[in-house]
Amino acid sequence: MADAATLAPEDKWVADWDHEAFRKDVDELGNRLAAEQGPADIQHLKRMCFWSNACAAIGVGTAWMAPNPVTVFCISAWIMSRWTMIAHHTCHGGYNKQDDGSGRFTSGGFGLGSTARRARDWFDWMLPEAWNVEHNNLHHYRLGEAGDPDLVERNLEMLRDMRLPRPIKYAVVGVLAAIWKWYYYAPNTYKQLKIQQLKKEGVEVPVDRAHAAFTITSFLKGGEAKEFGFGFRDYVRRVMGPYLLLRFFALPAPLLLLPGGSLFYKHALLNMALADAVSNIHSFIIIATNHCGDDLYKFENSVKPKSGSFYMRAVTSGANFRTANGYDRNGVARPVHGLTADVNDFMHGWLNYQIEHHAWPQLSMLSYQKSAPQMKAICEKHGVPYVQQNVFKRLKKTADIMVGATSMRPYDASWEAKSDAFVWK
Repeated sequence: MADAATLAPEDKWVADWDHEAFRKDVDELGNRLAAEQGPADIQHLKRMCFWSNACAAIGVGTAWMAPNPVTVFCISAWIMSRWTMIAHHTCHGGYNKQDDGSGRFTSGGFGLGSTARRARDWFDWMLPEAWNVEHNNLHHYRLGEAGDPDLVERNLEMLRDMRLPRPIKYAVVGVLAAIWKWYYYAPNTYKQLKIQQLKKEGVEVPVDRAHAAFTITSFLKGGEAKEFGFGFRDYVRRVMGPYLLLRFFALPAPLLLLPGGSLFYKHALLNMALADAVSNIHSFIIIATNHCGDDLYKFENSVKPKSGSFYMRAVTSGANFRTANGYDRNGVARPVHGLTADVNDFMHGWLNYQIEHHAWPQLSMLSYQKSAPQMKAICEKHGVPYVQQNVFKRLKKTADIMVGATSMRPYDASWEAKSDAFVWK
């Protein structure tokens, strides 16, 4: 462990941190929350599904109108909430133990196996099977490392190193925010799915090639996609094509049967396109900012899942936004407060509990509302820095990392608890 005399002021906590005691407290809280889940969590999930479906009904039902804020917002919120809230927590197994027997809202059934299930459960640019590999496995268990596919500082190295005026770089970040899902996230998650398949077949993939970000323009390089066992046609057929065809063209197609339908159809296409851009921006603000900032750590090596170091990384390499409870002027957490809490968390895509989610990814949305003040108290007890800040302040910190104005805080390998060390194969 580190010598306090050699540490910078912001790193002093490392010297006194007891990784085993911290592990015990976090583990006990996570187990208790999991044991308490039941019918209330399912009712809460159904309520959030209803809100998401209501956004869909209003947005799609008014899509024939000239482009307008209500239609665009509702379609955007539908897309966002279906991913960040319903798919996210279901794919992690947050409702596995409360399964009604259908298997639909379970990690093994939600959106998987066919285009029909994908369209029914979670229809977005990303293929659910690919996202499960990239996010549930790599991102969650290698958070803040080189092996984390979502490490923003590494993925934006080219922009960070460009010799351009900083205002232009910030403008590039704005453009990326509007297109990031189809430009970067969908092809990169598919790449990780293909790499996993290659590894199962005994094929070794160089570490630097596996970690490099793969974007839609990477297909222009020819051999790069073939290196991982797929091509642009395969990607379009399985990932991008069904979403483009069904969401943007088939969904509004019935409008063509109405008198004056061609105009209504054009309106619908415009509303869909605008909503996609807005949803991209909304998702970028609440996702890209989760693990990025000069007050969050990056790491060199891997650690055992559910170890003290694993839980510490969930806290120190993640940031919460405004949560359901909030805190009074004395710093005391308020009780979870129903409708107001859900509205706040809905607009944050439930990604305002990123610390708790990375500690216990298998919990429900309702459990995260309950857990936040208790997790914060554990961190205060053990001196582990717990970052919570307004999402727009986190956006500024993220943009600063992306353009090279600041850098992530390095966690020196010598500070690591050797007993928690782990090497992924």
